[in-house]
Amino acid sequence: MLSLIPPYYLVALGLGLASIVVVLFYSFTRTTNYEVQEKLKKAQLRKQRQQANDL
Repeated sequence: MLSLIPPYYLVALGLGLASIVVVLFYSFTRTTNYEVQEKLKKAQLRKQRQQANDL
């Protein structure tokens, strides 16, 4: 079956699939990092509000 497809098509298909995997991995890790940063900001704001209320 694969012998019917020219090798350069297989190479192009492999590179395309690899690039899709890399893009998906990158986007998910960026989203996770963003969520972590947002949680840290919210925690810091909460801490500042708590300190202001204590005064």
